[in-house]
Amino acid sequence: MSIKLLNQYYKNGYIRLGSLFTDNQLKKLNQRAEDLMSGKIKYKNMFFQLESTDGKYLSINKNSETFKGPSVRYRKIKDLEYDNLFYKIFQKKIVRFFSEKLIGKNVSCMRAMIFNKTYKNSSILPFHQDVSNDWSMSIKPKFTIWVSLNGANKKNGCLRIIKGSHTLGIINNGHLIKKSQFELKGKPIEYIELKKGEAIIFDNHLVHGSDRNKTKKNRLAFTVCMLDSKSIHLKTKKKYNKIYGKGAIDKNLILKIQKTKEIPSKVYS
Repeated sequence: MSIKLLNQYYKNGYIRLGSLFTDNQLKKLNQRAEDLMSGKIKYKNMFFQLESTDGKYLSINKNSETFKGPSVRYRKIKDLEYDNLFYKIFQKKIVRFFSEKLIGKNVSCMRAMIFNKTYKNSSILPFHQDVSNDWSMSIKPKFTIWVSLNGANKKNGCLRIIKGSHTLGIINNGHLIKKSQFELKGKPIEYIELKKGEAIIFDNHLVHGSDRNKTKKNRLAFTVCMLDSKSIHLKTKKKYNKIYGKGAIDKNLILKIQKTKEIPSKVYS
C-alpha cells in the first residue's frame, strides 16, 4: 500500500488517501468549525482571516488576523494543531508514515487550518504553489494534507491542480503563478472532487487553486502543511510547532489548552 502510494506521489505530485475520519468525527469537526466562526468557542491568539468584502482575492486583508465577530465568511482559521479534535489528524498512521518518508522523524507543522470557501461571495483562489523563495523560513515546507470536511466538488470550489507540475520546482519566486507559465508545459488541469472525510496529500510545489463556491453552503476543508522541524522563521528565530519527535506537541498540552483556551503566540512576526 504505502510504497505504491509513494510512487504515485512522486510521479503526479499528489495522491488520494481515502477517508481519514469517521462520520461521527466529521460531525464533531464540522460543528467545531461552525463554533469557531460563530465565536461560541474561542482560543486566545488564534488566527482568523475573513474573505474579502467584494469577493476578490487581491482585496483580502492579509494584515487582519483576529476574530472580528461571528461570521460564515472566515476563509482561514489557523492554529488548529492545538485543538483537541483537529489534533487527531496527526495520530493517523498514514500521516505519520508520509511525514517520516518525505521529511524524517522530526517534523513540524507550518500551519493547520480550516480553509473555508464561503457561499457568500467567495473569491477565486488563483493558481499558486504553497512555497515561495520570499517566505522568511530556513527550510521550506514539504507537503500538505487537504481533508474535505463536508464534500468538495466543482460547484462548491474543490481543488484544481496541475498534475505533475511539482517537477517544475519553484516557478519564479513561487506562490502566485500566471496561467501562461504552466499551460505552455502541456500539463492539464484536474479537479479533485472529494466526499466528506476524504483527503489528498500533495507536494508543496504542485500548482493548485480553486474556483468560487456557487452553492448555498460553505465548503469546509482542513489542511495541514508539514516541514522539517529544524526550520526556523528567519525574522523571529522561532521554530515551528513540532508534531513528531522529541519535544512535540502532546496530549497533555492539548488538554491544558482546552482548559485555558489560550494558545502560544505565533511563530512569525
